[in-house]
Amino acid sequence: MKKLIIGCCLLALMASCGGGKKKVDPFAALTEQIDSMKVLPDSIQDTIVVEEQIPASADESFADFFYNFASDAKFQRSRVLFPFSLYKGKQVNRIQKKDWKHDPLFSREQAYTVLFDKEEDMEMEKDTSMHSVQVDWIFLTEKKIKRYYFERKKDSWFLEAINVEKMAEEHDGKEDFYTFYERFSRDSLFQQERLHEPLYFVTADPEDEFQILETTLEPGQWFAFRPPMMKGKMTNVHYGQPENIHSDYKVVEFKGFGNGFSNTLYFERRENIWQLIRFEDLSD
Repeated sequence: MKKLIIGCCLLALMASCGGGKKKVDPFAALTEQIDSMKVLPDSIQDTIVVEEQIPASADESFADFFYNFASDAKFQRSRVLFPFSLYKGKQVNRIQKKDWKHDPLFSREQAYTVLFDKEEDMEMEKDTSMHSVQVDWIFLTEKKIKRYYFERKKDSWFLEAINVEKMAEEHDGKEDFYTFYERFSRDSLFQQERLHEPLYFVTADPEDEFQILETTLEPGQWFAFRPPMMKGKMTNVHYGQPENIHSDYKVVEFKGFGNGFSNTLYFERRENIWQLIRFEDLSD
């Protein structure tokens, strides 16, 4: 239905189009500590037994694994290393296998987000050789991050630990991106104020899926096309991309969970305030 709407709207709003291609840490100490942890023998035995029942495709990529991990309670339990460590500041809770409760993460959301400081870093998502990935719940209102640490062992992904920490913020007089985005995600009037004019829009040609159309959107048209944004929170997946709190450029990729939904917002900080400068809808 959204494709149909986009196709109809594009025919009305486009003045010109053309073919082309898509233009393309406070946790460091904890990461080092987790890397030094050893898996207990009984945990290894548990995973060996379960792996025989799981199709090989479950670990072809981190995205494949993560989809099964978040949506399948039995599979999730088999891919958590017990006793499990939950860090909250200086407090550490050890969770036994019998006490584990299924965590759907963000599988029940319409879309999840991945953040980048540069467009080139988006290629890291395709890297199948990585052995460490961190997944964040970012609670913008509470200024907290819940980070999940995943490691690949013998070609299989496992959750090793979770850490809950306060978010780092900018204090140099510039508008902090997360403070800006918290309001942008929930306030339509604020969104309209922070749209660059013109707002560049890139999408697939509804008449030829192999062609890319580039045009602009009027402020009112943004609301018909914008992606579903979680209010007061967002997510991030760390594939190894650099993260600079002082960066003046942010790419926020919206991805559907187990479907072909794909939207990307490009933000830039100009004169100390953030604006949305480009929007892409390249959903399948």
